[in-house]
Amino acid sequence: MLVIETDRLILREYAESDWKSVHEYAKNEDVLIYEIWGPNTEAQTKGFIKKAIEDSQKIPRLAFELCIVLKTNLKLIGGCGIRIKPNNSRRCDFGYIINPAHWNNGYATEASKALINYMVKNHGIAEIEATSDSLNIASIKVLKKCGLNLIKVIKNDREIKGSIRDTCFFEMKIED
Repeated sequence: MLVIETDRLILREYAESDWKSVHEYAKNEDVLIYEIWGPNTEAQTKGFIKKAIEDSQKIPRLAFELCIVLKTNLKLIGGCGIRIKPNNSRRCDFGYIINPAHWNNGYATEASKALINYMVKNHGIAEIEATSDSLNIASIKVLKKCGLNLIKVIKNDREIKGSIRDTCFFEMKIED
């Protein structure tokens, strides 16, 4: 079972019993304003947890979806994930989400840096990509703090919650 620790956080595999904590933010429309998914039903959140558990057992493992837990009280406050590209085992994409009750504490950056570092050291990842809605200033700041560079803005890229949005595409190449 994969566990990554930082000063304040534990990143660990999901368990079926985590669904209620995940659903706290996965059902919240205000949290998901920049996401193409959600708000989730209970069944959708349980389905996400089930898939994360199934993906953790695949060989080779391509998806690393981990929950973010506070060390101080073991409360699940979010999630982060890296997905290795099936056609390029050295390239991946990543993302994260934090329950809004815990925003503005640096948890997304801390968890993301830890997961990226783990994947570079243990899985030979050399290229990382991520996207963000161009209006999601907080997420753009996290990506930059993690060392990703804005490569391009894709205009009118996707429909999110009834409006056409621009997507910021970020990338980081790891030097050997």
